[in-house]
Amino acid sequence: MPEFQEYGWNVQYLGLTDEVLAHAELTKDPLYRKIPQDRLAYYVDRSLQRGREAAQACRGMSIRELYRREGLHYEITDRSGTFHHLSLRAQIDFTKTPPEVVVYAASLRGMADAYRAVMSLGEQAQRSSSSQDDELERLVDIHLAHEFFHYVEYRAGQFTNDMLEPVEVFRLGRRLVKRSSIVQCSEIAAHAFCKEMMGLPFLPNVLDYAFLLQTGSLSEEAFSREVEVWKSGRAAAL
Repeated sequence: MPEFQEYGWNVQYLGLTDEVLAHAELTKDPLYRKIPQDRLAYYVDRSLQRGREAAQACRGMSIRELYRREGLHYEITDRSGTFHHLSLRAQIDFTKTPPEVVVYAASLRGMADAYRAVMSLGEQAQRSSSSQDDELERLVDIHLAHEFFHYVEYRAGQFTNDMLEPVEVFRLGRRLVKRSSIVQCSEIAAHAFCKEMMGLPFLPNVLDYAFLLQTGSLSEEAFSREVEVWKSGRAAAL
């Protein structure tokens, strides 16, 4: 297992800009390979823009205050967030009025060290007495903010992916053409909203990779190679 605390400092020099980490998120979309290379930057930049713009209206407010103002209910539970062998960290239920958010704290506890090493480097000197409980609270707020953005999309009646141009996924002759939206754009926008509102140094999806590095599921060398792929994809799209 790598010495993660040291890696946390090194991550500052990998050039993990919002655009690079957004591109990483975009690669998770099932239709990623259907996106023309010269349109990748369009989906990344527009998605980031929408998240940042939504965050402007929330500056200076805590995420839990926003939930109270909107009358939204959230639950922080130690119940398992496992669903069909997938471990969920948070989810929003749009079938309820108003929508309800559940954050699975048990799934977040193992990420406290990842948060401390990557997200709170500047805070560590000022918060020498910080504990895992502090990091868990911050992680809960990150996930509440992420789901709150999806609520903002729901309230507006339009998710980010539906606002952007769909991509062609199937064509038969000239008349039969099937197009679909890039769903992961909504996730990119939610990451951007969360980063701007909470003053994070990186888009929060970096925590997924930090956790894999910490647990030894991903090597530093493999991660560095992935970063270079994301960067080259971004560069080729410009």
